[in-house]
Amino acid sequence: MTTKKQTSKPKPRKVRGTGTYVGDEFTFKPCAEGESTQRDVKSCKNGKLFTTTSEKKPLQVAHLSCPADSPDPWAEYTRRLIQLGVKPLKPTEQPESQRVVCEDGLECWLDESKGQLTFTGSIDLTRHYRDWQAEVLRQVQLVVRRLPASERFNKTINNIKKGDDRHV
Repeated sequence: MTTKKQTSKPKPRKVRGTGTYVGDEFTFKPCAEGESTQRDVKSCKNGKLFTTTSEKKPLQVAHLSCPADSPDPWAEYTRRLIQLGVKPLKPTEQPESQRVVCEDGLECWLDESKGQLTFTGSIDLTRHYRDWQAEVLRQVQLVVRRLPASERFNKTINNIKKGDDRHV
């Protein structure tokens, strides 16, 4: 048996860096030797925030991630942004997944993890300028009637009654 000696060429590999043409001349600086493209870097679990070093228009960039099976990805992303120091100028809206009542100008949200119920009502004063107090009372009564029909609300109330650790 004869064994052939194989001459193997190294496989091509990609290298990050900066290439520059000056006339016909080309120079290349590998990434380790080039300037950083990120400044003011802030990191947290599953998040990173930085500003680019672009001369034309620096950008603020955020990389966020959350589990694919998260019941409320919006809240996860918002929590990461707040951890990175980006806070909203006005309160954010309640996630639709937590809403338990939505009718006749009344909306109720149930945050099971905090054991909180938030409700808002809107009244058209052009229609109810004389009986606005009766309209407020009607919405409060609507809250009292609709919430007991919500399984999520009842489950949360029962957990609080039992002394569930999440709600203490």
